[in-house]
Amino acid sequence: RLDGEQRRIPLGAYRLGRVAAGTESGFVTNDVLNDPIVRDRTWAESLGLVSFAGRKLATPDGQPIGVLAFFGQKPVLTAEEGLLDDIAATASQVIAAALAEQQQREFERRMQETQKLESLGVLAGGIAHDFNNLLTAILGHASLARMDVAPDSRAGSSLQEIETASGRAAELCRQMLAYAGKGRFAVEPVNLSRLIQELVHLFGVSISKRTRLRTQLAPDLPFIEADAAQIRQVVMNLVLNAAEAIGDAEGDIALVTGAMQCDEAFLRRISPADPRPPGSYVYLEVTDTGGGIDPDLRPRIFEPFYTTKFAGRGLGLAAVQGIVRKHNGLIRVESERGRGTTFQVFFPASKEAAKPAGAGTEPPPWRSHGTILLVDDEDSVRLVAAKMLERFGFAVLRAADGNEAVDLFRKHAAEIGCVLLDLTMPGLSGEETFEELRRIRADVPVILASGYSEHELHQRFRAGGLAGFLHKPYEMKELYARVRAVLSVATPGPGSGPAAASGP
Repeated sequence: RLDGEQRRIPLGAYRLGRVAAGTESGFVTNDVLNDPIVRDRTWAESLGLVSFAGRKLATPDGQPIGVLAFFGQKPVLTAEEGLLDDIAATASQVIAAALAEQQQREFERRMQETQKLESLGVLAGGIAHDFNNLLTAILGHASLARMDVAPDSRAGSSLQEIETASGRAAELCRQMLAYAGKGRFAVEPVNLSRLIQELVHLFGVSISKRTRLRTQLAPDLPFIEADAAQIRQVVMNLVLNAAEAIGDAEGDIALVTGAMQCDEAFLRRISPADPRPPGSYVYLEVTDTGGGIDPDLRPRIFEPFYTTKFAGRGLGLAAVQGIVRKHNGLIRVESERGRGTTFQVFFPASKEAAKPAGAGTEPPPWRSHGTILLVDDEDSVRLVAAKMLERFGFAVLRAADGNEAVDLFRKHAAEIGCVLLDLTMPGLSGEETFEELRRIRADVPVILASGYSEHELHQRFRAGGLAGFLHKPYEMKELYARVRAVLSVATPGPGSGPAAASGP
């Protein structure tokens, strides 16, 4: 077979190779020792070979899969050549069937792996959603408490520690949401080579002094549409993973970037169950000279919390895969035990050029409508968000689900100046509630609160348009800034009045 032990035969250099490549259907020689097509005459003479024949092996549609070579100590008669063709045809059927079965098993294995990872992603996203609600309550109450204690109070430092610890927990949530493909996004054109160059100095303090870092970053690389912060996380995780594979030994890590045209066949080989469209892709290669990955372990390396390292690790590669998927990218892993590992990450190239960031502008003067409708199915989130909004001077109407929110809004549509709406709720979802509210009053500003991707949510809500987005878990200052920004530009609804206060 072409992928077997004889795969190194040059497909055009030898007669056998030309048969294997399909350019010839076969040949026969009955003068092995004198025929120039036979290269190893000493070996043939030692075995007393007289004849040598080759026949093409092919799939039913004619694609070459190998060559069947016959060696004999007697001449091959002309009448026997048809028998050689029959044997080759039978061998072709057997090998083609084996290849098809092997490909089917590989496809099924990859499908099972994809389904398992999708299930784990749903689980991770659900856990992160609930955890974000708890963190919103913790951060909110800590912010409220800090406003009520003296600046020099000993309780103030404890509250600061609560907020700091909650921030670290929120980072863990972001990693879990990234694995689930629902992490926070701020998409912009990103130059991958430039981004990595900015990180090189961090690698120097993050990896062993015995590990040499080499970069080969392509200049004038096409941009990718990406969240720069999450791409940095991908690069950092892959480099740290490579450094840990090398350990305390001397070794090398190579970072290479480039661009290439990827056809459908190439992309399907990387991800048979979820192929990407052909086109121009930007790639990153991270290669290490570590111990490599055992073939039995390779299917599990992207599972969350699976790790061969010390306890407490394991979200790195899982988060990497989630981020890459969210960017419509692909990951290919090549590894051989004792000979290192290469991770290749492919991102679709952007057709847009990077735009310089514009100068920031001051928000317009503050004005609001006095009453806010707060919708969230979590009691703790409703309680703390209402307290924070009331601290700003607003009257707050609370709804525990979408149906209750629609009923309240129908009764108080004239006085409600803004709606703070949770995305994930039982019964009437946030998206369905949003549509119902807009039917009652099309101009009502709606701020969506969620731990999921802002980019994804804007795509889902672009028909009606959102007034703003608040990422859970949020602090008091973030809530204030978002509500103020929305209400400062909102058109007053019928009968709406001024806010009771201008803010903290």
